[in-house]
Amino acid sequence: NNRVTYTTNQYGTEVKDYFVDGQLVPMSGIGSLVTFQSLLPGVLQSASTTIKAAWDVQKAAAVSAATPMATTILKNNGADLPESQIQGILAGWNSARRNRSTAYLTSTLSAENIGFSPKEMGYVDFSQYLATEISRAMNVPSYLISADMNNSMTYQNILDGRKEFVAYSLQPYISAIEDRLSMNDITNSSNQVRFAVDDTFLRVDAKDRLDIIEKMLNLDLINVDQARQMEQLTPLGDTSATNV
Repeated sequence: NNRVTYTTNQYGTEVKDYFVDGQLVPMSGIGSLVTFQSLLPGVLQSASTTIKAAWDVQKAAAVSAATPMATTILKNNGADLPESQIQGILAGWNSARRNRSTAYLTSTLSAENIGFSPKEMGYVDFSQYLATEISRAMNVPSYLISADMNNSMTYQNILDGRKEFVAYSLQPYISAIEDRLSMNDITNSSNQVRFAVDDTFLRVDAKDRLDIIEKMLNLDLINVDQARQMEQLTPLGDTSATNV
């Protein structure tokens, strides 16, 4: 899409010309572009603040992981020690922490905890909050992107969840693509372009499909050959066809 530019009328409401790599292309016929107009305003506009915040949180968490800060300090309450003794104390402390859970300090040394964990810094909760906000901006059920803030949902099976995803999230895009590709400049007027979501993403299990086919047969809506085609089986009346 970065190869395509365009010019509009003086009001910015209608595209006058399209250019590909700077070259003018026809507005119809051979060599013209098939365009799918976006929903307005686009998500990069309506959710720009949320997306930027999510990027900042991810970057901050990455910086925190790449440059860890000391979380414990040893404080000397007595006379200052030479550098060699300080390094020896630190090395002994680190070795003791790796090998045992009990620490020993002299009367002049004390240990203090400083710094914050990622959870205390709010990275985890803030990331979940932003994931929920992004799911709202994209009209996607939050559980599909592991946004745990909205996990109090009623029971639904996998197919119900997929139907909800198609209806609320994908359908505007599906309809835009189907309608544009079904126009007469691309598709014969007697045909229509449709996504086969019912045969793929929303395909029910074999038992439910056979129940539906049986009812359609009893109502004389289809014949046996059509029923076999629905299950991708060779029609009985077509002896030349073979199953693959």
